[in-house]
Amino acid sequence: MWDLLITIGNIIIIPALLTTAFDRRAYIPRLASGVSIIGLIAVIAGLIGTGLVLSPIVVGVISALWVYIFLFRHRPGVPDSTVVVPELGITVHTESEETTA
Repeated sequence: MWDLLITIGNIIIIPALLTTAFDRRAYIPRLASGVSIIGLIAVIAGLIGTGLVLSPIVVGVISALWVYIFLFRHRPGVPDSTVVVPELGITVHTESEETTA
């Protein structure tokens, strides 16, 4: 029962991490994501040590998302560009392509 409850609680976290992982404009400092990874590894070890099965797997998925965020979302993202067309009275928002220097 506890394994299922912990698993459901952790599954709820995944959509929030997915939005951060796949939004190119997202920015999480490496210190924050690195500490999260270390903490989650300790949680996984504790869950396995208590004999739980499902929850360490889900926390492993969450850890993998944090590793992705650590590797690819440590720099400020690409801002949206805004183009105003006064003749038409409209504003167009577009996502800029990320440039690497």
